[in-house]
Amino acid sequence: MKVDLNFYLQSIVAVVVITDPLTRGIFFRQLTANEPERRVEFVRRITLVVAITLFGSALIGRELLDVMGINLGAFGVAGGIVVTLMGFEMLFGGEPSRAQGGEKSREVPESFDGSVVVPYAIPFIAGPGAITTVISIAAATDNGEGTVVALVAVAVAVILLPIGHLLVSKYVNLSEQAEGIVTKIGGLLITTIGIQLVLSGIQRFFEG
Repeated sequence: MKVDLNFYLQSIVAVVVITDPLTRGIFFRQLTANEPERRVEFVRRITLVVAITLFGSALIGRELLDVMGINLGAFGVAGGIVVTLMGFEMLFGGEPSRAQGGEKSREVPESFDGSVVVPYAIPFIAGPGAITTVISIAAATDNGEGTVVALVAVAVAVILLPIGHLLVSKYVNLSEQAEGIVTKIGGLLITTIGIQLVLSGIQRFFEG
């Protein structure tokens, strides 16, 4: 079977951009400013929750859609719209999208302790945008390659997530303006990914 390297590369970029270890790391640094000595512990637990969620989405997401009778093309369009809206809000609102977890960043606490590890991991990182992206990748082919690609993409994102959080929280100290620029660049990339998911979903829907 011929390996589609472009499919792998695009999928890895999509999942890494959606989980966004850089700007999430900036936010994490702010939240853990009072407990820097516990950052490694928090990141370990966050990464575990995100990994379980996204690996699970890659492995059983398509099967769940089949069981519920949901057309894979239609799901791709819906997921693409969710991701696109998330990107738009980052571009024009300057904050993490409510598409990733409700009412903008108000879903994320102003301080950090062990009790909020799961709410931070889901939906702030592994939110609807990330989950639909992973499932859309897994469902992109009928020969099982999509699932393999989704698993590889999630693995890369899961590796980069703790690295980004810990490196950013320790070494990066951006101004508010610089953080805004990083967020908007991420928003543009996420919007592009969302539109691509919509177009791919439309094509798959009409191909039947």
